[in-house]
Amino acid sequence: MKPTKFPWHLLIYPLLLGVVLGFFYFETSLFLRIMVIFLSISGFFFLKSMPEVLLLLIFYLGLYDLYNVRYSLAVPLALIIAVVFTLTILIFHLESRFKHLTENMDKNLFQLFLATAGLLILEIFLTMTFWPVDPKIKSLVIVFVFYLIFKTFYLYINSVLNLKKMATMILVTMMILGGVLVFNMFFGF
Repeated sequence: MKPTKFPWHLLIYPLLLGVVLGFFYFETSLFLRIMVIFLSISGFFFLKSMPEVLLLLIFYLGLYDLYNVRYSLAVPLALIIAVVFTLTILIFHLESRFKHLTENMDKNLFQLFLATAGLLILEIFLTMTFWPVDPKIKSLVIVFVFYLIFKTFYLYINSVLNLKKMATMILVTMMILGGVLVFNMFFGF
């Protein structure tokens, strides 16, 4: 009997619903709520062609919810750490599945990449806990770093990673993050 593959795409729907409800619980801005609804609906329509939009939205909203749960509901940090690590591994795994990166890859190497990405994001999450800015900005910074890690993994798997591409990706990411931080200093978010 041939083993059936797990339908990973079905995991996205309850995950999205949970993080959107958490975002609505903590966020008071009507504009941001409407924008999240718009991005969620458009993510469903483009799930087959551009799954990273919906997955990065889930990751951003999940991190935003976890920061707010940590600050306002005083949940133990160990539980938050476990959820951040699990969420990072899950999003990285789903992104890899949707891009078909795991088909020809050694299972142990992929698990090493998952663990490394999870630990890097967890370390940044913990470091950002002490950074005195809004959880929206903290979550956005972590999503940018996550995207940079995943793009590095993607380029490595496709054997096109080189120093010039990596330096360009880091430079563009730093410029975007700098713009977001400057915009946040003057106009708020």
